Amino acid sequence: MFGLLHSVQDWQAISEEENLEMERQLKVINKPPIKSFKTDYGDILDCIDIYKQHAFDHPLLKDHKVQMEPKNIPKLMMEGESPRLLPKNIKCPPGSVLIRRTTKEDLVMAKKMKALGLNHPATSHFHTNDGAATSVAFATVHYEKQNFGAQTRMNVWAPSTLHGQSSMSSIWIANGPREDLNIIEAGWGVHRQLFPDNRTRLLSYWTGDGHKTTSCYNYLCPGFVQVHREISLGLVLDHISVYNGAQSDIEIGILRDGEWWLKYFNQFIGYWPQKLFFYMYGGANNVVWGGSVFSPVNQPSPPMGSGHFPKDGLQNKSAYFKDTQIWNNVHLIYPQPDQLVASLDRPNCYEAKLTIGVAPNLMDFYYGGPGQCNLTTKNEV
Repeated sequence: MFGLLHSVQDWQAISEEENLEMERQLKVINKPPIKSFKTDYGDILDCIDIYKQHAFDHPLLKDHKVQMEPKNIPKLMMEGESPRLLPKNIKCPPGSVLIRRTTKEDLVMAKKMKALGLNHPATSHFHTNDGAATSVAFATVHYEKQNFGAQTRMNVWAPSTLHGQSSMSSIWIANGPREDLNIIEAGWGVHRQLFPDNRTRLLSYWTGDGHKTTSCYNYLCPGFVQVHREISLGLVLDHISVYNGAQSDIEIGILRDGEWWLKYFNQFIGYWPQKLFFYMYGGANNVVWGGSVFSPVNQPSPPMGSGHFPKDGLQNKSAYFKDTQIWNNVHLIYPQPDQLVASLDRPNCYEAKLTIGVAPNLMDFYYGGPGQCNLTTKNEV
């Protein structure tokens, strides 16, 4: 209720001119639906003609021909575990795709994020500290060799966040100079800067120029080409891991096959066209996976992952990434232990721990912590 109250106040604070501009933006983003569904959580999911989706409002994609599936990725990779955690009885007709409808509240939240300079995720590699107070923290592992993407399995949690906070767990693919960095990110998160509720959702992010002009989450700007009829970005993940109990995990992959494909379990949801990424034509040189949090100034930071340190117990207690594999454009390979570096910036608040995995998986990554730190103060060691 607290987050909803703030969202209403944010909406009431906008001017009539801003309100009219948002109405215009919504007409551009939300294309006329062929069919619509309302989820148990109040989201509206629209079936949109695949060639009329918002992606094709991007000037580089005016004449783009949709690819329905990867051409060269082995079929075996499409025969794994089918998606869980999907809403029931929601499937679009052939020729249309499922897209969560953007609301005015979404635009208000995105506008507020951008005004605060928070319209992008952060890790140790992709965030700069220019002397200003920082409000982010991370616990990640880095692979710094040429790649064409990666995939991983992560357990899903519901870290409690306050209005304006976020707690995310994702995999990043990146390349290019810092000032024009190309990034693609996907995973799960509780993002109270994007959504008013405290639910865990399937999230993605991309930028083609170091967050300057082309960057956004999910469908808020044109770029991501949706091809799936049953799975939408922004999907609520309602099967949550239980501390010291049953674990619920998802498989996420970002894999280059002409375009940069988003894989959820054994399904390819859609892709980011290669045209969007000047520095990723030859693949990428960075893969990062782990957790990141944001908290407004002078507000205690939220939990990350399960909300518990890995040192307090791993099995059924800590957030993890397992079976992380690198796509070398032909095969998925397990990275060697000496190719991985764990990194964190708030050791009193969160932890990052690499452990020996079960063969053939060489390394597992555990991360997270209770938070409750002031992220605008200098790092504590």
